[in-house]
Amino acid sequence: MADLSSMATGAAALTMLLAITLTGCRRADDVHLAQTPAEAASQLQSAFAEAPEEFQRAAQAASEALRQEDLTKAVESLVAIKASENVTVQQGLAVHSSMVVLEARLVAAADSGDAEAREAYALLKRLKKK
Repeated sequence: MADLSSMATGAAALTMLLAITLTGCRRADDVHLAQTPAEAASQLQSAFAEAPEEFQRAAQAASEALRQEDLTKAVESLVAIKASENVTVQQGLAVHSSMVVLEARLVAAADSGDAEAREAYALLKRLKKK
């Protein structure tokens, strides 16, 4: 599973590049990307605080799943939000950052032998291809 770790590292680098690109001329250290599931959950809730109710509910479900480490529900919730075409740049960045944190968590847990994490990671890979 060593290749999973390198994929997670690549995803983190891509997230930073995306953050720098989306924020234009702002300095990279002005952009705070989530480092933990709890931070990702908070970012999601903040980003979707003024969103329509359906998006707020979806972000709340994703946030709760991240906090409770319900890996499969977190994958499903984040992919559903990401599939929407009506998110702002800030919301999209919060979703992407959350997915990177989740993917890193899945890879680490799968490498440690967590069967649920392996299944959730396989689901994430399948849903990303759609």
